[in-house]
Amino acid sequence: MNGIALAYSGVHQMFQLALAAHELGELEGLYCSVVDGQGKWGRRLGRLAPAGTVRPLGWEELPQEKLLEYPWPLFLNRMLKRFLPLRSTEHRRSNVWFDRAAARWLRGSQARVFVGAETCALESLRQAGKMGMKRVLDCPGIPASVLDAETRRAAARFGVEASRSSNSPALIRQKKQELAHADLVLCCSEFQREHLVALNPTVKRAEVIPLWADPGFWGRAASDRVFAASGEPLRVLHAGAVSLKKGVPYLLEAVEPLGAEVALTLVGEISPEMRGIFGRFRSHRHLPYLQKDLLRDLYREHDVLVMPTLGDSFGFVSLEAMASGLPVIASRNAGAPVPDEGWRVPPHDAEAIRARLLSYHADRETLRRDGHTAATFAAGFTPERYRARAGELFRELLSA
Repeated sequence: MNGIALAYSGVHQMFQLALAAHELGELEGLYCSVVDGQGKWGRRLGRLAPAGTVRPLGWEELPQEKLLEYPWPLFLNRMLKRFLPLRSTEHRRSNVWFDRAAARWLRGSQARVFVGAETCALESLRQAGKMGMKRVLDCPGIPASVLDAETRRAAARFGVEASRSSNSPALIRQKKQELAHADLVLCCSEFQREHLVALNPTVKRAEVIPLWADPGFWGRAASDRVFAASGEPLRVLHAGAVSLKKGVPYLLEAVEPLGAEVALTLVGEISPEMRGIFGRFRSHRHLPYLQKDLLRDLYREHDVLVMPTLGDSFGFVSLEAMASGLPVIASRNAGAPVPDEGWRVPPHDAEAIRARLLSYHADRETLRRDGHTAATFAAGFTPERYRARAGELFRELLSA
């Protein structure tokens, strides 16, 4: 037995993990939903899915013959969303469908290591265990119970009904079973690992590999950035879901007393519970979800990003903003790294956010200096760094 087999349905860092295995010369195969390529389903069906789904980062560098597609679960969800928009799609059901197909594929594998990802790996992990493989589980999210508790606290504070948990009881049980079958769990931040291990003390081993931001892409916004001058409003940005879970009401509360000193932009899809909150605060600009190139332009037009999230295992947007030369005010419940822990504020704390904004409003030189610090710091978090650490862990497992 030799090599590494991987499987995941959808868009994920799994392609970077597969590329790390390929760079070691140990990639047996990646079982995925779709990928663009000659003779692939992703090329024929790509018009039904976003470009990032069929062309995820790293796909072109992988040997096409080692990419095996199973597109039906993913595209069933896409079709239901397009033609039956009022029907709630069941992602767990389609992930289980994909996972069972991946487990069948593993029966013919000669790999020594299997890598799967939470929500679609239980049967594959079981099959890999029967075959004596080392089993790696990649976990991109924080435990639902942690985020649900934080969300209920915020809902009570603002007098709204908290949105239903994204994790059903069945999915929570499945995630716990996946963790129990893994020899190694990959986390993307210390914040995430601490909560995961505390709630799942039987986890055998958990390692952190921080995610990345492409400095070549986002850095273009840093190279020609011009911050607002003294006396002009501080241009504040929140990017991502506009929701209770992301802590947006605390940001609105923070800027409310600041009047014309701050110009706030929110970009992203608005969750239902926020509609009952917006009317309590002054006007602000809202933009819908933006593609990467437009989001980069928006980073260039702002002075600081605020990420007041109640719980994120990582949060790509924070690192992308820093790579674009934006200082970040981040919640302590945001997993993404920052250059200085002083850049963080407690969750649920509008006053702490307001104090940081006032500090930047009063001292534009510090704002510019922190923007440079942010860009330099974020430039160190690259896909190559991610793969290098993954490769170290793969080598260790293969040699055990």
